[in-house]
Amino acid sequence: MTITPRSITDAPQVLVVDDDRVIRTILVKLLQKEGYRVIEAETGGTALTQYQRFTPDLVLLDAKMPGLDGFTCCKKIREMAGGEHVPILMVTGLEDDDSVVRAFHSGATDYVNKPIRPSIVVGRVRYLIRAAQDRRALAQSEERYRSLVTNLQEVIFQLDNAGNLTFLNPAWQKFTGYAIAESLGKPLVEFLHSAEHKLYWQQFRRAEESSTRCYQHRGRCMTRSGEWLWVEMQLCPNGDASGAVQGLAGRLTNISDRTRREQHRRLEYAVIRAMTNHADPHLRMRRILQIICGNLNLQLGEFWQPNGLGQLDCAETWHLNIDQLAHFASATQALQADQNDLEIDIANKVWLSGDPIWTDELEPYLHGTRQVAAQQVGFQSVLGLPLSHGSERLGVLVFFSQAARLASQDTLRGLTILANQISQYVLRQRAESELNRQNQLLQLELQGAADYVVSLLPRSNWICPGPDHQARIEVDTQFQPSNQLGGDAFDYYQLDQDHLAFYLLDVAGHGVKAALLSVSVLNILRQQSLSHADFYQPETVVTALNRIFQMNEQGEDYFTLWYGVYHSPSRRLTFTSAGHPPGVLITPDSPQAQLSYLDSDGIAVGMLPDFPFESKQCIIPPGGTLFLFSDGAYEEMVDEKQIFGFDRWANLLRQYWHSEQNDLSLLLEEVHQISACESLQDDFSVMEIRFS
Repeated sequence: MTITPRSITDAPQVLVVDDDRVIRTILVKLLQKEGYRVIEAETGGTALTQYQRFTPDLVLLDAKMPGLDGFTCCKKIREMAGGEHVPILMVTGLEDDDSVVRAFHSGATDYVNKPIRPSIVVGRVRYLIRAAQDRRALAQSEERYRSLVTNLQEVIFQLDNAGNLTFLNPAWQKFTGYAIAESLGKPLVEFLHSAEHKLYWQQFRRAEESSTRCYQHRGRCMTRSGEWLWVEMQLCPNGDASGAVQGLAGRLTNISDRTRREQHRRLEYAVIRAMTNHADPHLRMRRILQIICGNLNLQLGEFWQPNGLGQLDCAETWHLNIDQLAHFASATQALQADQNDLEIDIANKVWLSGDPIWTDELEPYLHGTRQVAAQQVGFQSVLGLPLSHGSERLGVLVFFSQAARLASQDTLRGLTILANQISQYVLRQRAESELNRQNQLLQLELQGAADYVVSLLPRSNWICPGPDHQARIEVDTQFQPSNQLGGDAFDYYQLDQDHLAFYLLDVAGHGVKAALLSVSVLNILRQQSLSHADFYQPETVVTALNRIFQMNEQGEDYFTLWYGVYHSPSRRLTFTSAGHPPGVLITPDSPQAQLSYLDSDGIAVGMLPDFPFESKQCIIPPGGTLFLFSDGAYEEMVDEKQIFGFDRWANLLRQYWHSEQNDLSLLLEEVHQISACESLQDDFSVMEIRFS
């Protein structure tokens, strides 16, 4: 392929990395049709070389490759010059959450799953390239105006050696609400939260003593309205001509929004972990109450939910280990014995209104018994949050504080969002319980479907007698379905006394749809009811199937196929491969045995409607053995980073052939040991044809 230097054209360059030549060819043609310049790489190592040479605008990277896999290749690209920002679109057949997380941890920008859906691949590529171009333009713009924006948003100040304000820029009044004239001459520390005073003076003295170094820390600054803003403060020494420090210069940056978002994210993350890590619903809710109280400096939390009579009960309570708090919790439990009096309490008020309440007026919101207990504890404010989903009400969260303070709008907004997430989780747990029951029924039905598919497959240990004992053909098969209903199928049959046909197919994906497609193809070939197909000519069979079965818009309904016809008198094998792993022919030409890979460079059936499939031929010498198999035989994971791989599988076939045991279950046992898993991720299908 001729690569045009980047300086000649503005068309974006895409590096396509995939060890599967057929898939790579399809991706290259697809992207070229969209106007992109395409660079190809078959291995991870080649991809690194190509990237360093051409620095493409996007990398389309297959995750599962022998040798240097896509995850490792992605990490190495990120370490190369300019590689930290290039979009990397990972193409993988792995669908479990851990593999998706691993792709992003490796540095992937986004990912798409196999089977490949052309419209999605093109859309993702177009979006990621455009986003990268926008990011570069934005970075240039931000650099140009960074100084101006910073000055407009930050407070610039100067202090004398006593820490008094001697200069303030106009941003100070907008920042704090205090006029510059009334602020100058006052110590800056007067505008800081009392909890920040010690750290502020430590940083002040360090800056004075260093004479050259600036010091930066977070703190809280008071506004005229009484609101506390989180700020980032920098203090730098002001030196005269002799180097003596004549006060300090500094800046204040408002980071309140960012700090609140960080606090809310930490709280949300901790609550989500509690919801997912504790199976016991009572322990889970107590842990949630503890987390919220700890983050908001609250002393006691309650969870109220309706009982069988539709009345609210305090189902869970958490509080600090203090006797007075334990007494308040006991008073609440005793109060529930009389539900008629409880309706004036805050939990019922929130339940009836459906709105959050945070107030420092406890008397109107607490039952008389709870009012007395609250006074003894020293509670000064209470917060109630509804748990609901749509019109369905699930419960109420109530929290008590010994501090008299009202919630900010940001805090209430964050807690409301958190309450909605807890509500959704409660509903999801309820739905998952029902789903598990339905799944058990579905698994029974799927097992019945899997048994039906197995019943259609031909028997193993079949012997086709030839004109004499020396010319006979023996066929063995081994099939182990995956942990899902899969799409593998195979068959063999005599076309006449001299011709034996055999094939193996693998439908993309899993489930009922894939199984139905494999059964349909199996029946069509078994009945030889395929128009415009000569079953003695493999390329006509595959071409006819390709006309009937075309991939849908979702990138489904395609399959790989290896089909061969053997002529006994001439020992000639005619075969066609449609995107399928090559057949492995082992012949006793030497003490080591010779391996030949029988492949015809076809693409999967259903990919392109008019693809020109071709047949190839070879002569099978006496004693030769042909192995046909699906990719599930060698794509099991050896560990978290690599798959078993085709080359190691072929070597395993050679060892099996030398053993002369003629028992394919030994290969299946070996694959189970390699994957260290009782169930396989894909169907395991192997056909062994021995030619005497």
